[in-house]
Amino acid sequence: MKKLLIPLAVLLGAAGAWAQSDNGVTVSTDAARAAAVERHAQELQSRPAPKPMAPHAKATKHSPRHHRPAKH
Repeated sequence: MKKLLIPLAVLLGAAGAWAQSDNGVTVSTDAARAAAVERHAQELQSRPAPKPMAPHAKATKHSPRHHRPAKH
């Protein structure tokens, strides 16, 4: 049983480290880059919110399909 647990723990640990290694978030200490990111965030916040989409009307081209005839 121990022979199985040790490789399994190593495998799970390696998989967890691999999954966390590339999450798309980077840290930068460049002041110019930080200012550019803040400027872009302010531009995004100043944009008007998009209008919500109207719900689609139900298509009535086809007649409803009955799977089983009604029992009387």
